[in-house]
Formats: sequence, C-alpha cells, structure tokens
Amino acid sequence: MALLAASGGGAAEPVGGASSRWHFRWPDGLELTVLFRRSAAGDETRLLVASPAGRFELVSAQDAASRTSEESVRSLDENEVFSRRLLFSGTEDVAACSGVKAPDACVVFSGKNGSLATGFSAFSGRDAAAWRRRASDLASEAMRRRLLALAPLSTRSAEFAAYRSDFLGLVWPAVFGGKISIVPGTRAPACSFDAGFGVPCSEAERAREGRRFAPREP
Repeated sequence: MALLAASGGGAAEPVGGASSRWHFRWPDGLELTVLFRRSAAGDETRLLVASPAGRFELVSAQDAASRTSEESVRSLDENEVFSRRLLFSGTEDVAACSGVKAPDACVVFSGKNGSLATGFSAFSGRDAAAWRRRASDLASEAMRRRLLALAPLSTRSAEFAAYRSDFLGLVWPAVFGGKISIVPGTRAPACSFDAGFGVPCSEAERAREGRRFAPREP
C-alpha cells in the first residue's frame, strides 16, 4: 500500500529520516494517525485508529523489491490480529505457497484460529465462496464483528481504504467492496493520541506540533 496522503491536510512533515506522522479527525468519532517509514528494507505505513467500532492498529509493509506485501489489522479490544500476506513472486521460498504456480500470486491469511494459503485467483474462481468462508473463520467471532463494524469507516481516507480491495474485500466483498468516497478529515494534533497506542512523539515532533497548532494572535 503506497502512502497516499489523501486524508486531508496536505503534505506530510518529516519526522526524521524518511518518516512522517500526521493525524486527522472526523465528526462521527473517527480519529486516525498515519505513520509512514521508508528504509532500505522497504516501506511501512501504520494507522492508529480510534472509532465507534473500537481501537485498531493497521500495518501495511512492502519489501524494497516489491516481491511481497503484508497487511494486518490488530484489534486492541481483543488484542487479536488478522493479516494477509501477498507474494507476487518467489513463492517457492514459502512452503505454504508451493502449490501456487506463476503467474498467480500466493495469498496467505492468518488469524487467531490458524492460517491458510492459496492462489490469489482462488477468491474469484469457482470455489471463491468456500475460500472466503475459510479465511473468515480464521478470525474469532468477536474480531469478525469488529472488522465488519469498521467497514463503513474505512472509506474515509485513502490510506484506510487501501486495506479493502486485496485484503478485507477478498474475504468480505459484500461489505468491503463497492465504491469508495473519500471524506477528508480535519488535521489535528497527534502526540497525545499516539501516546495512548504506545507510539509517543519525539521531543522534536512535540515541538513541531506545538508550533503548527499554536493559537494565532488576532
């Protein structure tokens, strides 16, 4: 998932090196922070989300060679993770993907109740419904409820919506499919919010935030 910076509020501010942090709020109680980090290993985008559906941490990572993509959703309420790994090439390096033949990609879902691997095309083939049921059953019932409740909110920002098409939408297409209509949020301070997720700001970030959101003199 590429960082799209479409939640509203314009370009990112550098945090140090090739990292960025910015935070948005919506009137219906949704808040999220976008954390982006680029390194020699690849890109990572992390979303810290507080919403009426619960509190979540979503992580998307791609390796520098664009061979693999991994996305996960962790519910802080259940402390449970549901994830999807997509291997575009080199599937012979992963035992679970040994039966997937090129040019098909291998998709690996993991959750509290185990994992499964198959070709990406299986989710649009004749047995797609059965594969969706198997993938859905990897998450606990409580986690499935959380994820489905999160679906209407996941169209608000481009970073959030990127988890739909080739991750959550593979498993629950009726809920995570369809048209995406971005609703820009309002830029807001991040540091207090992020500290509650165990991702505190540095001293430099707090100073930068203080300058950005300082009351303007009349």
